[in-house]
Amino acid sequence: MKDLHYVLANFFTHKDYLVPANEIPGTIFTPMSYVFEAVVLAIIVLSAVYVARHKKLIKPVFITQWVVLLIWEAAIVSFDSLAGKTPGFNFQTSLSLYPCSIFLYVMPFAIWGRGIYKQIACGYVFTLGLLGGAVNFLLPVARLTDYSCLSFAAFHTFTFHGSMIFTFLVMILSGYHSYGGITQLRELFYPCIPSLIMSVPANILNYSPLHSDYMYFRGDFFLLQRLFHNPAPIAVTITLYVLYILVPALFYFPSYYHNRQQAPEEDAFSFPGLDLIWDQFSLEEPNFQTFSGENVSNSSQKQ
Repeated sequence: MKDLHYVLANFFTHKDYLVPANEIPGTIFTPMSYVFEAVVLAIIVLSAVYVARHKKLIKPVFITQWVVLLIWEAAIVSFDSLAGKTPGFNFQTSLSLYPCSIFLYVMPFAIWGRGIYKQIACGYVFTLGLLGGAVNFLLPVARLTDYSCLSFAAFHTFTFHGSMIFTFLVMILSGYHSYGGITQLRELFYPCIPSLIMSVPANILNYSPLHSDYMYFRGDFFLLQRLFHNPAPIAVTITLYVLYILVPALFYFPSYYHNRQQAPEEDAFSFPGLDLIWDQFSLEEPNFQTFSGENVSNSSQKQ
């Protein structure tokens, strides 16, 4: 087993040049990695609480975080492409077309967007963003399988996925966005829109001669491998489409159900599908979340 000096001396070393992972301190499922994760998580929570209490800091912090993550993402792609034994950009794995990559693309809408665009972006952060951030922070198998927690590659994964958790905490603690206020059936499916958009280029590449696995639509992810045993790629793709659509909706369903029950009797028992069709021809705007978390609609503006 190597010591801490070896780990720090090889902070920027690619896995191709490291000793086997079982000889490196701080790889996944080791006491050192657990302590590191606990310390970083504590910093994330305390920082989120502080920023949420000082609302003037939220937008500048979100902007700074987004810019830093863009640079960080370019740095890790360059590291993976150039620092190994066979340098070169790998189009099969190195493009930012993964569920957590969506975080980079929705944050501008969460920061500067309004109305439905902001709701879609924040909806991703509150659903797939939260799930992806938490899973990859607590179980960083993509990096800590080969690297120590004290390495450049590990710092990227903890920074990136920790930022996703941080953003969710700041938003929910400050009232920037919430799970409440969902009154329309279609609002349940807003959070899945970024994933569906990302799936287009992802699956073009997945089913091209590259045979990549972007967005994990072909099942090359440790949790999916436990659910499926050598399935046909198309079966995994269809299953994931269903999950990408339904799982985010489940986060907001309690709010939708509660608000429907509180609606006037003629509305509470109306058929949601007909409501959705009717809304397409109605001039009434859907409810959106404001910075304070309150509902805003045309009807409330008239009052």
